[in-house]
Amino acid sequence: MSQPSLAAAANTVAGWCGLRDVSSLDRQALSMEAGIPGGVADLFVLFGGGVIGTVETLALAMAQGVARTYAIVGGRGRATYWLDQAMEQEVATWATDEATPMPRPGIDSEANMLDAFLRHRHARSADLLERRSTNCGNNITYLLDLIEESNEIPTSVIISQDAIMQRRMDATWRRQVADRPPFQDTKVVNWAAYQAALTAHNGRFAWEHAPEGIWPIDTYLGMLSGEVTRLTDNEQGYGPRGQDFLVHVDAPQEVSHAAATLIGHSAHGHIS
Repeated sequence: MSQPSLAAAANTVAGWCGLRDVSSLDRQALSMEAGIPGGVADLFVLFGGGVIGTVETLALAMAQGVARTYAIVGGRGRATYWLDQAMEQEVATWATDEATPMPRPGIDSEANMLDAFLRHRHARSADLLERRSTNCGNNITYLLDLIEESNEIPTSVIISQDAIMQRRMDATWRRQVADRPPFQDTKVVNWAAYQAALTAHNGRFAWEHAPEGIWPIDTYLGMLSGEVTRLTDNEQGYGPRGQDFLVHVDAPQEVSHAAATLIGHSAHGHIS
């Protein structure tokens, strides 16, 4: 398959995974499209990962005033390596007299590093940091624990994650709150942290609308190639008939076909 066709398959999968429930991240859209009173949710959550530029979405949410409380969730997991690399380069450019402690790539949680970047870049800070979680499942369960400790169960929450994992995070939330009665009536609004597109010209892949620190293309394609498999509700997937980490999810046929294309190229070593 040609590189343009492979890029098109990747964009099909990414577009489906990168769930957004409203047309823009502002009060008007949240009010008119999501039915959140005044367009202000009780909680906005940025889930950590390997892409440092997702912080810009949190900064935008804060500037738009779309929530009363802001949280960053993330300990250290598989994706932390990439955030460590980005933070090492970032911290090397910072003045030594920073007003707040320097982040420590390789040691600190994703939540700590992203919050430090937010403070440095935008002079803002999250209200809550969840630092223990290592995967999508306990991203949610530990967040719910943290919220319960505050005794303020949100009536509405905006969840934002790396676009590859946004749909999985939504499905994970819905599965986990099934066992947590206080959260079952909480309204969830999805906002994937970015919408990047992959292009191919003259034998080379390139990005459009990519955030700072976007995945290396081979890593990105490899992650996408497995995401639909994880979301598929069968014995190998994460749904009720598999590991039961998330609720049942149906992938459109065109997404399944695009994912199969990526998996086939990955298996044959054609993704580069």
